This record gives sequence, structure tokens and C-alpha cells, in this order.
Amino acid sequence: MPLPKSLNPLRERPFRLLWTARSISAMGNALMPVTVVFAILRTGGSALDVGAVLTCQAVGQVAMLPVGGVWADRLSRKLVLMATDAVQALCYGLLAVLIFLHHAAVWQFGVAYTVAGMAFAFFTPASRAVVPELVDAGNLQPANALLGLTDSSTKVLGPALAALLLAVSGPGTAILIDAVSFLVSCGLVSRMRLLRPVARSERQRFFADLRDGWTVVARRRWYLANLFSWGVWNFALAFLFVLGPVVMQNGHGGATAWSVVLSTGAVGSIVGGLAALRYRPRRPLVTTNAAALLGIGPLALLAPPAPVLVIALGVAVAFAMTALCGEVLATTQQQLFPAELLARVSSLDWMISLIAMPAGYAAAGPVAQLLGLRATLLAAAALIGTPCVLLNLLPGVRSVQRFPDGTIGIADERHATGRAAVAS
Repeated sequence: MPLPKSLNPLRERPFRLLWTARSISAMGNALMPVTVVFAILRTGGSALDVGAVLTCQAVGQVAMLPVGGVWADRLSRKLVLMATDAVQALCYGLLAVLIFLHHAAVWQFGVAYTVAGMAFAFFTPASRAVVPELVDAGNLQPANALLGLTDSSTKVLGPALAALLLAVSGPGTAILIDAVSFLVSCGLVSRMRLLRPVARSERQRFFADLRDGWTVVARRRWYLANLFSWGVWNFALAFLFVLGPVVMQNGHGGATAWSVVLSTGAVGSIVGGLAALRYRPRRPLVTTNAAALLGIGPLALLAPPAPVLVIALGVAVAFAMTALCGEVLATTQQQLFPAELLARVSSLDWMISLIAMPAGYAAAGPVAQLLGLRATLLAAAALIGTPCVLLNLLPGVRSVQRFPDGTIGIADERHATGRAAVAS
């Protein structure tokens, strides 16, 4: 039976191997948010220790993202992915052994999570940059959507499976499964052949390579503004995750209501990923910036607050939009910038997002104490909406188009290239 057109990327064996590898490692990694909390608590740690370990991971990621971007452009991205899988397998494997031997301490969790976070900082830019080496331009968006769907689906299934494993055998087993999933992923990626390998530019000093990658973004100020706008969006959305439970706890259903809201959001992410398999907007940046306005909904609905089911619907719509826009934006980035610089561009994108959301988490509580819950939620909603509207006024943002052949580019540059070809 022939595959639907939206699943065309799976016809390519190299992409099938990447997708399978990502699915397996993502499923293993989805066990960790629940597992590691209880593993730390069972070793005598406190909530403060849990926060410190998670902070170690975040700091490791942010600190190493620029380095990861440079090396993912210098080396074969396949080798970078294999190395990151191997490092994470080693970190989590050693942690599982320590737990089984009853020798695990909080500092060991911190070290393991720091190193794993640093490895993930190499993985993220390499993972996005390798996709154009596996599929043609017309199949980039469905390829990104398939990978995104894997992440969304495992985040729904992972916590439930982690809870089952914790009940049956304990945290060591779940962490060992995560380690094995990375080993399997490494093996699958090792069999992946790059169909469109990138010609590497001449290697320079590290900071010169880093500058080249970030300069190519800075030259297009409208694109840099677009990245920072989505950073602001992430900052403001973080207020939802901090203040939403507070609103629910104040006589609106408590933890049960909030779990319903988050569950519908997870379903919305899957729906958005499915939509990304088929929907390909003609003006990608204009469309995604307009759609980002839907992020206002959950924050505005919490302010009165609206009934729980209405809030849940608003969250589902916002998360569906986020998943869809994420794949459209990734596909746009993969085609707007030179392939040999793509990992460095991606690392800048990821760094802005990874800094923005924790900053939002940190700011939400103090701002709510200063302004009150309702005013803070409405201010966050306004913070989401304003950049989205202003960005679409920029000519550069409006110039990015999807052409009849399915590729994405800048209209003026494409027309100039066409005229030059005719003249020659």
C-alpha cells in the first residue's frame, strides 16, 4: 500500500533510520522528568536539590549551545548525533548503576545532568541541520513534522510509563531504559547514509566560525527580530505554567483541573503536528506570526478565570498552533540559510528560547506579587500579542514566500536570480 504524500520522507531509508532513532531515544527521555524527581527524593534529596539538578541541565545546555552549533557545522552531523547519543547513554547508564547499588547521591545526579545537558546542546543544532541532508526541499516540512510528532507523542506517554515503572521496580530501571534507548539510537544513526552531504567551509578559529554563523542572521535584521519575538513569546507563555496552577488552586479545581488543562494541551500538540504534515502556508513567517496570537487565549482566559473546560480548549488550540508553527519555522530556517552554517543559526535560535522560558518562570511569581494575578496574566497576554502584530509590518518578514516548487525563499532574491539566469 503506497504511503500518503505527507509521509513521503519515510520512503527514504536514511530518514527512516533517523526517525526511528529519535522515536526510541525520545521515548526513553520522556521517562526522565517524572523519574529523576522521585529518584532524587528517594536518595534523601529535597525539592531544592531537584531544582538544582534541573538547573544544572539547563545551564549545561545553554552554555554549550554555541559550541555545539560550531562543531555540528565543522564535523559530520551524523557523527555528532552518534557522539551525543553515546555520551547520554553513558551518563544515564552510570546513574542507573549507582541507583541499583544504593550509592547515588544528589551531586552525582547534578554531574550526570550537566554532562547530558551539554551533550544535548550538540544534539539540538545537529539534529535540525541534518534533515536537509536526508530529504529534498519539498519534503522538509513533513520530515520536521514527523520528528516533532514523535516528541509530542512521547511526552504524552512517557510520564504514564514512568509512573508504572516507578510503581513496579523503581527509578533505576526507568533510567537504565533511557540509557539503552540512547544506545539503540546511536546504532541506528550509525547506519544512516547522508544523501545530500554538505560541503564544509574552510575551518577557522572557533570564534571566527561562531561569528560567521551569527553574522549571517544579524545581516537579516528582520529575521533576528523574528527570533527575539518568539523568545518574548516563550517568556510570556512561561507565566501560564507558573500562574495557571495558582489560579486552579484558588477554588477552581486544583491539581485535577490543571492536569486536565495540560492533558488537552498535549493532545493539541499532536493535532498541530499532524496539521504540519499537510499545511504549507504560502507566506510562512507572516502566517506563523499571525497564528502566534492564539497564545493570548490561555493567559486571557485564566484572568477572569473562565470555566476549566474553556481554559483547556484555549490551551489545546494554543499548543496546536505552537506545534504547527514550530515545524513551519524550522523548515523556513533550513531553506533561508546556507547549509554549511545551519547548525550555528539553529544554535542561536535554540539559545534564545532556552534562556527566555526559564526567565519567564523566574519572573512570573515576583511580577504577580507586585501587580496581582489578573493584571499579570493580562500583561503577559499583551506581551505575546504585540510583537506578533508588529513583526508582520516588516518588509523582510513579508518577503519570505513558498514558491510553486515547494521551496521557501525571499521573493526579491528569487526574482533577481531568475532575471540573471535569463540574461545569461
